[in-house]
This record gives sequence, structure tokens and C-alpha cells, in this order.
Amino acid sequence: MNFRQFAFNNVRRNARAYSAYFLSSSFAVMIFFAYAVFIFHPEIGKTPLGATAKILMQGAEYIIFVFSFLFVLYSNSAFLKVRQKEFGILTILGAAKGQINRLIFLENIIIGFASVITGIVGGFLLSQVFLYYGAKIMEVKKFSMYLPSKAIGITAASFLGLFLFISLLTTFFVRQNRVLELLQGAKKPKTEPKASILLSLLSILTIGTAIFIVSTMEFDEATMLYTLALGSIGTYFLYTQLSIYIIRLLKKNRLFFWRGANLLWISEMAYKLKDNARMFFMVTIITTVACSAVGGILSLRETNEKMYTANPFPISYQPLKDGNWQADVKKIDQTLGQAGSQYEKIKVMTSRIVFKEIHDKYGVNIIKQSDFNHLAKALHVEPLPLQPGEAIFVESNMTKRKEKLNHLQRLTSDQGNKKLKVIQQIESGMQRYVVVSDITYIQLKSHIKEAENKDEIEFFYDIPAWKNDQLPNSSSPEVQVGQKLQSWNQANLDKGNFNGFLTTRGGMYDEMKKGTAVIMFVGLFIAAIFSVSMASFLYFKLYTELNQDQQIYHGLSRIGLSLREMKKAATIQIASLFFIPLIIAGIETWIVLQSLTKALALDSAFLPVAIAISGFFVAQLIYFIVVRSRYVSQLNRVMV
Repeated sequence: MNFRQFAFNNVRRNARAYSAYFLSSSFAVMIFFAYAVFIFHPEIGKTPLGATAKILMQGAEYIIFVFSFLFVLYSNSAFLKVRQKEFGILTILGAAKGQINRLIFLENIIIGFASVITGIVGGFLLSQVFLYYGAKIMEVKKFSMYLPSKAIGITAASFLGLFLFISLLTTFFVRQNRVLELLQGAKKPKTEPKASILLSLLSILTIGTAIFIVSTMEFDEATMLYTLALGSIGTYFLYTQLSIYIIRLLKKNRLFFWRGANLLWISEMAYKLKDNARMFFMVTIITTVACSAVGGILSLRETNEKMYTANPFPISYQPLKDGNWQADVKKIDQTLGQAGSQYEKIKVMTSRIVFKEIHDKYGVNIIKQSDFNHLAKALHVEPLPLQPGEAIFVESNMTKRKEKLNHLQRLTSDQGNKKLKVIQQIESGMQRYVVVSDITYIQLKSHIKEAENKDEIEFFYDIPAWKNDQLPNSSSPEVQVGQKLQSWNQANLDKGNFNGFLTTRGGMYDEMKKGTAVIMFVGLFIAAIFSVSMASFLYFKLYTELNQDQQIYHGLSRIGLSLREMKKAATIQIASLFFIPLIIAGIETWIVLQSLTKALALDSAFLPVAIAISGFFVAQLIYFIVVRSRYVSQLNRVMV
């Protein structure tokens, strides 16, 4: 048997351990290759969303590659740790350091090469699914098949280079150890985990401060950085200090600690939490990032749908005072006429007034009652007779929740101290308005400075055939006309010909829907890689400790530990490894999305967070069942 055969047989004998590493590496290669096939498809650039999809997927490629590097590096270090005794025996038998390094190098190259081949084959099949759903999202008939030679070359070169570099790097992990250290391997006696009460309190303080900042402060770049820094510090000390301190408190509760198998799993949990603290921290951060991305996209999509259904007017146009807006209005009318749409064009006059109760230095639009009555039907509001000095406050549902004014009773103008009594408050998909009687409108305008005393015109198009009680598809007349008007408006902007603000309800909804669909299409597979890799991380940690755990349970079974008690203790420990990071990540995801919903005036973050975490929970539950079954089966073999 030559040296290459020896290395190959080593891989085959350790197939149980290498299987998760091999499958996870192959999965990363598969997703990377499928993205590359999509990116280099010759027809992608010809689609409207092709450029956006390519940019997002190229970014995803970098994320996958960097994460794969960290994953492979971590996996190799875990395997080397569990095989230290084997390397020590080989050293005693006469193997030189160079031969051991060569053995490690060859094993990694064998697994890496097999992962690349398997990943490319699987990725070619997956790419057909990518192209099928990508065509649906981009609304093209079908992407033709092609020979992805460039994708194959880039994927093979990238990952073979990655495995080659990692193989060279891992040889240094063993080189520095002495023979005695190698023979001891993972059996070195462990000191009892200790926790600092000050660092435990620091964990609570930093996490609490992050929650306080998110709950009370305005969201901006500085707030985001403070929250991320405090949350990361708190999470790290939560695992390294606070969790150990909680275990210590559980040990002091003798009534609980000495009951059944609690003594076994609590004692072991302290060591496992301490040993796996950095891995828990990394898994929690990865899960939080993935869940936040998925939850944020879901929240954007939900808000986009609600904005569509809340907006009563399919088209609105607000001209600039000095622009050539008459030509723009004529173009909108012509486009609607060509589409055969029956419409009512409502023209209203507004002025901006600063009110002390509304914290907006630019003021809020006031509108005459006579003009508002034309809008009332579309807003599903009964026209109310307004007396002088009375007002109706129309709040926008696009306003940030923290800035929304509820139960407003009085308004006071900044100039002239004119007081208005708010008799009704409604919410719509329009911007903020204060509706006043025609007489009050004139009185308020009389107090405005002459330079600012100019009426602003707004046009609203009420189109009865275009209902907003159901979401439109891309082929609906409203979306088609909206896209046509938006393209025309964008062409004017590109020429520097800007005369007013155009809003098309269907066009904006469809554009946002497609954008979030592309992001979700790209992001879900990255989230899948994170999920699979998380399970692999946990599997590797359990595998590195398996021999030691087998010896512990074998000894305990000799003094009376039953099979049922062993299964209970092992199940609690494995479940803690799988689900504690997920619970912490769920809380942190909720905190992150709470700040985003405030900043972007989105809806409640609870449902998107619940959906994102539920997806990860289901995946982790499946991994947990598989890993627990295999792990308990291995422990069962050593029970007396």
C-alpha cells in the first residue's frame, strides 16, 4: 500500500465524520456554481431586471466563498483536534513530520476534489431550477440551456484553490504540537468553568442598552452601529460568562440539581457551553443576519402590499410651481385615453402651513373643504360640513409609526397663532393634509409671508375600473399604464426635464414586488447555506467529543445509569446546542427589525420575524432529529 492509498483509506475509514463536512462543502459549491450559471447566462442581461439580479448574485458569490473559507477552515481544525492521538501514534511508529503533513494535505485534497465534482454536478441540475424560477420572476418566457464553461472554470478554480490553500494552512496546526500533546488529544483534564459576575452583568447591561436604544431613539447610522456593537458584545459574554453563571446557580439549587438525570446533563452542559461559546456566538450572529435579511424582505413586501391597497388614487401628479407641468398632465391624459380607461381628474389647491403640534419644519399641506369633498368619495369618507376654526386631520399611513399623531385635538399655526379644533382624524395612503373650511383657508393664507404665499396644485386620477381591493399582476392595465408612465417620466429625468412629482400606484407596487422577489430569490439560498453549515458546525463539535462522551456514559452505565436516562441527558444537551443559539438569534432579529420598521415606516416586525425564525427552526429540527439519532446510537453501543 503506497502513501496515496493510505490517505484514501483514512478518508474512507473516517467516512462517518467526513460525511457532514463533504456534504456541506458540496452544497456550498453547488449553490456557487448555480449562481455562476445564472450570472453568465447570455440572455440575462437582455431582461429588465437582469442587471439587478446579476449584481445581487455576484455579491452572493463573494459571501458564499468567504463563508466557505471560514467553514472549511473551522471543519479542518475540528477534525485535526479529534485525530491528534492518531497523529501521535504515527509519530511514535516513525512517521516524520513531513509525512504527517503530507497525509493531512492529501486527505484534504481528496475531499476537496470530490466536493467540487459533486457540487458542480449537483449545481448543474439546480441551475435549471434557478433559470426556471428566474425566468418567472423576470417575466420572460424561458431561458435556453447553454454550456456553462465559464461557470465551471470559475467554480473549479475558486474552490480547488480554496481547498489547496486550506490544506497547506492546516499542516501548521499539527506541526507545533509535541508527541505527548498529540497522544493526549482531547483527553486533557478540563478545569471547572468559571464565570465573572462583572462580565455576566456586563452582558445583561449591553443587551439591555441595545434594546433601550432601539425602543427609544431615532434610527440612524450611529444608532445602528451602537446597537450592533452592544448586541455583539452582550451576545459574546452571554455565552462565555452569563450562561456559565446560570449553570452555577442551577447547581446550587439542590432540589432541582439532584433530581433524576439533571445532575448529569447540567454538569456536562457547563463544560459544553464553555467549550462551544465561540461557536455559539458565531452561529447566533450568522442566524441573526440571515433571519434579519429574510424578515426585512418579508416586511418590505407586506408594507408594499398595504401601501397599494391603502392608496385610493392610481395616479397622482404634483407639479412644480415654475415647471412646464401642463405638458406632463396632457401626456398623462393621453396615455390613459389610449388605454381606454375612464377616469376623473381631480384638481386641488393646497398651501403649506407650519403647525406647532406637527413637528415638521416644512409644514403640512392645508386643503379647502370644497376641494376635499371631491376626494372624499375615493377616500370612503362622508363629506362633513366644517365650521370656521374646525379641521379634519388626514394622516398618511406611510408616516413612521413613532411620528404618527393620534388623538390630535388642536392645531396652532406657527404664524399668526391661528387655532384650529380637530373634529375628525382619518388615515389614508396619501400624504398628510389638514382640511379646513374655505373661509379658514383664506384666513390661514393671509398670515403666510408673501414670498411663500403661493398655492400648490395637485392632480389626482380616480379610475373606477382600477380597484385596489385586490393586488394586481404584471399584465393588469393599471400596472401596464403605470410602467409606461414611469418609463416616460424617467426619460424626462435623464434629460434634466423635471416638471413635477409623478406617482403611479400599480407601477410602483410592481417594481417593488419584482425587486423584493429577486432579493428573496438570491437570499433564500444563502440562508440555506447558513442553515446547513450551522448544523454541520454542531455535528463537528459533537463528533470531536464523541469518544470522550462514550467513555463517560460507559462508566456511568456500569454504576446504574439506565438507557432511558442516557437518552434524556443526551437529548437535552444536543437540543441545547441546536436551539439556544436559535432562540437568542430570534430575539436579536426582532430587535434589529424593530429598528428597521421604525426607520422605514414599515409595519409590525412580529410576523416577518416569526416566519423567518420558523423556517430556520424547522430546518434545525430536522437536523436535530438526524444528529440526535446518530449520536444516541453511538452512545448506545457503549452502554452496559
